[in-house]
Amino acid sequence: MKPHIKDKIQDLKVNTTKVQLNSGRLKEIPYKLRICKELKYLDLFGNSINIIPDWFYEFKNLENLSLKNNYFKDLPIIVFTIENLNCFNISDNQILKITDHYFTSLMRIEKVDLSYNQISYISDDKITYSKCTNLNLKGNKLEQFPIALKDCNNLEKLDLSENNISEIDDNIFDNLENLVELNLSFNNLTYLPTSIGKLKKLKRLILSGNKINHLPVEFENLATLEYLDFDNNPIGRVPVEISAQGASGIINYYLSLGDNEQLFEAKLLIVGQGNVGKTFLMNRLVSNDTPETCSTEGIDIKNWAIKTLSSPNFRVNIWDFGGQEIYHSTHQFFLTNRSLYLLVWEARTDQHQISFDYWLNVIRLLSNNSPVIIVLNKMDERIANIDEKSLKAKFKNIVSFHKVSAITGQNIDLLSENISNEINSLPLIGDKLPKVWLEIRKILESLQSNYISLSEYLGICNQCGLSNKRALFLSQYFHDLGVFLHFQEDSLLRQIIFLKPEWATNAVYKILDSKEVIQRNGEFDPELLDAVLFEFESDKRPYIVTLMKNFELCFEIDKNIFLIPELLKPEIIDFDWDYNNNLRFEYHYDFMPAGIMARFIVRTRNLIHDNTFWKNGVIIQRENTRALITTDQYSRKLFIWINGDNASFLLEIIRKELNDIHQSLNYHDVPERIPCICSDCINSKTPHLFNYSFVRAIGVSNVFKTIPCEISYTGINVHKLLGLYHIENTEHDDNPIYSLDKILTDIIEISSRILERKYQKKIEDLFNDDIVDLLRTKGHNVADQTRSGSSSSGISAGELDIMIRRNNGIPITIFECFRLNSCGQKNTVVSDHINKLLSKYDTHYLKRKFVIVFAESNRLDNLWANYTKYIKEMDYEDKYPYSGFALKSDLHNNIGAMRVGISRHENNGDTLEIVHIMLDMFNKK
Repeated sequence: MKPHIKDKIQDLKVNTTKVQLNSGRLKEIPYKLRICKELKYLDLFGNSINIIPDWFYEFKNLENLSLKNNYFKDLPIIVFTIENLNCFNISDNQILKITDHYFTSLMRIEKVDLSYNQISYISDDKITYSKCTNLNLKGNKLEQFPIALKDCNNLEKLDLSENNISEIDDNIFDNLENLVELNLSFNNLTYLPTSIGKLKKLKRLILSGNKINHLPVEFENLATLEYLDFDNNPIGRVPVEISAQGASGIINYYLSLGDNEQLFEAKLLIVGQGNVGKTFLMNRLVSNDTPETCSTEGIDIKNWAIKTLSSPNFRVNIWDFGGQEIYHSTHQFFLTNRSLYLLVWEARTDQHQISFDYWLNVIRLLSNNSPVIIVLNKMDERIANIDEKSLKAKFKNIVSFHKVSAITGQNIDLLSENISNEINSLPLIGDKLPKVWLEIRKILESLQSNYISLSEYLGICNQCGLSNKRALFLSQYFHDLGVFLHFQEDSLLRQIIFLKPEWATNAVYKILDSKEVIQRNGEFDPELLDAVLFEFESDKRPYIVTLMKNFELCFEIDKNIFLIPELLKPEIIDFDWDYNNNLRFEYHYDFMPAGIMARFIVRTRNLIHDNTFWKNGVIIQRENTRALITTDQYSRKLFIWINGDNASFLLEIIRKELNDIHQSLNYHDVPERIPCICSDCINSKTPHLFNYSFVRAIGVSNVFKTIPCEISYTGINVHKLLGLYHIENTEHDDNPIYSLDKILTDIIEISSRILERKYQKKIEDLFNDDIVDLLRTKGHNVADQTRSGSSSSGISAGELDIMIRRNNGIPITIFECFRLNSCGQKNTVVSDHINKLLSKYDTHYLKRKFVIVFAESNRLDNLWANYTKYIKEMDYEDKYPYSGFALKSDLHNNIGAMRVGISRHENNGDTLEIVHIMLDMFNKK
C-alpha cells in the first residue's frame, strides 16, 4: 500500500461521502472503509483487488462505484444488492463472460462500463426491467450483438466498438426506440439489419472499420441522425463535398450509389497580374494554338481533357482569371480540394518580390495550401531569374517552376506533363459517383442557358428517376463542387440554379469594376444597376444583388440603395473618440487579405453608430458601449478600442465576427495582442503588447502569478489582466469533422500515405509538413506548431506538436511527432514527448491524443516491443497513471511498415487515451 493511500484511509470518517483510493497497490478493500455509512462515491481504480467483502452491502447510499483496472475475473454479485447504485465501472479487468441473471441485474444500473475486459459471451436471458441508459462494452471479444439487449428500451448510449461482432439479428433494434448514440466501429459486420430504421431518436451512428458494402433502404428513416461515420468500409469513402452535407447527405449518397463511375476531375486556376499572357497560355495548353484574343474581363472557363496515370480522360476545368483579383468572399466557388494553381509571371519584366508574395499568400489562404506551379511566360523575349529557393522555403505548396513561351510553344510540353502529374496526385481524386448524377450533369451542361429555374431542374431530375429530396442533395453537391451554383438557404436564390458560375460571378465583377459605382464610392441603385448590367437580363439583376449580399460584398443602406464597403474612400472621416481607459485588442497579420474590414462592416451593419464608417474603419454601438475598429494595411494590423460598461461583451461579438471571417479564409491563427495595464502603458498609444494566447495559457496553468512588462519592467498580475477580457468562446460546435474516431481513421490513412512517399533526406519536418497538409485535405482545422521554435533538445523545431482545433478555436487533439532508433530504460526521448503531451501542451484535458514515431531501426518489431514495454512501465508520477495498452493491428489493414497501439491513462476519474503510431522509416530514401 502506498503511503498517501494509508493516510487517506486513516482520515476516513463516519460521514465521509466520497473516497478515492486510486493506484494504491491495494490487494483488498480496506476494512476501515466499512465505517463510511454515508458513502456515495467510491473509486478504487488501478489496484489489484479481485474480490469484494460481504460487508459491502452495507453501503446503502452508494451511487457511483469504480473498480476499473483491477483483477476481477467475475462480476461481483454483491454489487447488485446496492439499490441506489447508478454508475458502475468495472472496465479494464479480466471478466470472460456474463451468465445467468447477472446481465439482467447489471441493466438495473443506469450507467455500466464493461469495456476492455475479455467478454466473449453474454446470457440471452430476456430482460424484463431495465434502467440502464448508458452501456459500454467496447474492447471485448463478442462475436454476436447481445440478444439480451433487444428489450432494453431505456438505452440511450450503446458502445460495442472494438469487438468481433459479425452477426446482428434482424429485429434487434425493434424496441430500442430511445437509442441516441450507437457505436459499432471496428467489428466484422458485413451488413446492417433493416430494423435499424426504427431508431427514430438516433443522433450518432459510428460504423467505421467494418466490412459493410451496402446499406438497407430503411436508413432513410433515420431523420434525427446528425453524425454518421462510415470510414474504412468496402462501401467506399464519401466525397468530401458530400460529407459536408452531414448524415442525411451521406445516407442519400450511399443509397443512390448503385451503378456508379469514378470521378476523375480537378480545377486548374490560372492567376497573376494582368497582361502576362494567362489566356494565351490557357489556349496553348488546351488546343496548342494562340488565337487572337483581348484581355480577359472577369473569368473564362474551359474544359481540358488530359491523360494521367489514373485516367486516360481526366477532366481539367481551367479557370482563367485574366487580370481579375480573386475576391475573397467568392473564393469558395472557385476552389475545391481538387485544385491546382498556375501563377503566371511575365519573364520580360523585373516584377518585385512583393508581387509574388501577394499572389502566393492569396493562394495559400484561399486554397488551404493547394499546390502551385509558377510559370515564367514570354521567355522568348527575355529571361529574368527569381529566387526559387527562398520562395519555396516560405511557400511550401510551390511544387515547381517553369520557363515557357505561350507564343512559340517552347517548354509547353514539359509544363503540360508536370500539370498532369500534379493533377493526378491531388487528394480525393477518383471518388465514386452514381451514374445518374453524371447523366444529370451532362444534361445540364448541354443546355445553352446560363441558369435554369428550380422547377426546371427538379423536372430533369424526376425524369432521371430522382425524387425532389434527392435532387436537392445533388444540387448541393454540385454547388459545393463548384460545378453549378444553388444557394438553397436563401429564399430568392433557392429558385434559380446558375449553370455557369462564371456568368454569375462576372456579373458581380462587372458591378465591382464599374467606374460609375467606384465614382459613387460603392453606392448603387436600380437605375445605375440597369446601366452597369445592360448585357444581363433585367429580371435576373435582383438575383445578382442578392448574390453579392450572400458574398458579404454589399448591404442595403436604404430602400433599394446598396453600398459596397470595399469601394468606400480610404480617408478617415471626422469623429470624436476618448482613447483613455479603453478596452483594447489587436490582430497582427503576417499577411493581411483585402476585404476583411469591408466584410466586417457588412456583418455588423445593424450596429453601426451614426453612419460612422469608411473603407478601413467603423464605429459600432451596443446599448451604452461603443467600439472603434480600424485596419492599417501597411502595418498589417487591426485595432479595437472599446468604451462603455459592457466592453468585454461587445469585444466578444467583434471577435466572433472576425474569427468567422478568418475561418472562411483558412486563416485560423491570426496572432491576438492585448496591451499591458501597468501605469506606464495604461493610457499609452504605444503600450507593451502581450500575446493573448500566451497570457491565457499562463492563467489556465496557474504556475506564474505575474508576467513582466517590457516597458516598465514591472510584474503584471495575470488574472487581473485576463479579468478584463471575459471573452471565452463557449459556442457549442458539433461538426462531425471533429469526431475523435474520424481523426483516428484519417491519421491511419495519412500514415499509410506517408509510408508510400519517398524523401531525399530523413528530415522529420518533411514528414510533419506532409501530415499537416494531408490532415487539412481531410477538412481538419490544423494549427502546425512545428515552426514556432526549437525543441527542448535544440535539435529541430519539428519536434514540437500539431494541434487540431474546432472552428471556434477550441482544441480537439494534439499530435507529437518524433524520430526514434532505440528505446531502452535510459532513453528519455519517449518520456519527454509523452509528458509534454499529457501535461505541458494540454490545458484542455483532451480525451485522445496522438504520438507518431518515425522509426529508424532496421528491426521494427523489436523497437515496437521495447517501445510498448517502455510505455507500460514508464513513471507517470501518479498524475496520469497508466491503466492499459491495446494493440490495434485491425486499424491499419496489416500494413507491415506500421504499428498501432492505444494506451489508457487516468485523470481524476476520467480516462484519456494516447494513440501510438510507429512508422518504419528505416528504408525511406
